[in-house]
Amino acid sequence: MKLHILHCGTIRVSETVPYGGRIDLNNTRRQLLTPDERRAELPVCCYLLEHPRGPVLVDAGWRRDLSPAGVYDPKAVARVLPRHLAALYHPALPADAAIHEQLAARGLRPEDLACVVLTHLDPDHVAGLRHLRGARRIVLPEDEYFWSCRTVYKARQPQSLWIDEPIERLYYRGSPLGPVHLAIDLFGDESLTLVNVPGHTDGQAAVLIRSGARFVLLAADAAYSPRNWREAITPGLGFDRERQLASLRWIAETEKAPGCAGVFCSHDPGVPAGTIEF
Repeated sequence: MKLHILHCGTIRVSETVPYGGRIDLNNTRRQLLTPDERRAELPVCCYLLEHPRGPVLVDAGWRRDLSPAGVYDPKAVARVLPRHLAALYHPALPADAAIHEQLAARGLRPEDLACVVLTHLDPDHVAGLRHLRGARRIVLPEDEYFWSCRTVYKARQPQSLWIDEPIERLYYRGSPLGPVHLAIDLFGDESLTLVNVPGHTDGQAAVLIRSGARFVLLAADAAYSPRNWREAITPGLGFDRERQLASLRWIAETEKAPGCAGVFCSHDPGVPAGTIEF
């Protein structure tokens, strides 16, 4: 299979977001108030998989009206995101980088997508859904959908970005995979499995893609780069540090497993846009 790594925008965040190591009110305040010149710019990655059942897209990135001129535009951002999220992300979407623009450059329409997989409901992963209307399926773990509306995630995951989309909610089931042994075998053949990696959110899914004896893991926001799992440094954005650590331990074990062709995070600045085949 071929996996295309797409950069669908950027975020400029405090260094405590990827490597904060703790979750508390003071850390959150620092994340919101860090001036732009002291922030790190990170990509917002989506993934286009050439799967035997048809093209599969993982996550949707930012949407065009958030950055109409392709640069950080505070006024445009304020029309899309609540003030606290605008302050957290400082988002931008360069020209031709929106997900529908990148699909069109490859000769694809949303209608051509066999499935859109959402790893979780944070805005940098779902805002681009408005550009994907017509996709045959849009799927999300039920745990992520349920808790988003009922906990602190309501402040992190504005429903206006996704509540009106035709999202199909799938239930995790017992599995030998993952830190909490919950997973969803999307096609029933183990070629694409959503593995629950909680900590950043309760329902967040990593995506395990198998092709014969080889596999790739898309770790979503369970980590921001290999540094997180290799040094056991938890990201500073999440809800449960112990669960974050458990997810990082599982990712570290998975990276060492025979057949691993790569582990990719949604905001790793060390991974360029490009294509891998495995």
